[in-house]
Amino acid sequence: MASGGQALNVPVLLAGYKFSPDNDDLIVYYLKRKILGQQLPADVITTTDVYASSPDKLPLDDFKGGVPNEWFFFSTRSKDDNIIALDGGYYAIDPEGAGPITWEGKVVGYVKTLNFYQGSSPNGTETEWMVEEFRVNPEFVPINNNDRSTREKIENLVACKISRVQPEPEW
Repeated sequence: MASGGQALNVPVLLAGYKFSPDNDDLIVYYLKRKILGQQLPADVITTTDVYASSPDKLPLDDFKGGVPNEWFFFSTRSKDDNIIALDGGYYAIDPEGAGPITWEGKVVGYVKTLNFYQGSSPNGTETEWMVEEFRVNPEFVPINNNDRSTREKIENLVACKISRVQPEPEW
C-alpha cells in the first residue's frame, strides 16, 4: 500500500472529473498513444479480452471514474465475423453502428457497434449491453516499416466502450 492507504497502480482521475471522452479523443489521445507506448492523459483504461465473455462477466469494477453504465477497456480486436459466439450468448454487429471517426479533417479511426444477445444465433434475445469498438486508422500512426510490433498493435489493439442501456421505468 502507498501512503494514505491507496493501492499502487490503481487508475484514478482527479477529484471532480468523469471519464467520458468523445470518439475522436478516445482514438487520438488514448488508443494511438497506447499503441505507440506513450503516456496517456489519464491512466484509467485497463486491458481485458472484451470478447471472451458476456459483458456482465467483464471486470467492470476495474474501470473507475466514468459515467454510470459506461465502461472502457483496451482489448484485442473482434473478429470480422458478423457473429461472435460465446457460451450462453453472442455478439452481433449492428450494421448501422459503423463508420469513420474524423479529427481535424482527417480520418483517425473507425467504430463498429456490437449488440449482445442471450441464447443462440439467430434466435437470441437482445440484451441491454452494447460494445462500441474503436480502432485506429493505420495511416494516422507514423511508424517505421520494419516495426512489426507496432504494426501488430495497430491491427489488433482496440478501445472498447461498453454500455448498458437500461429501459425507462414504466409508471
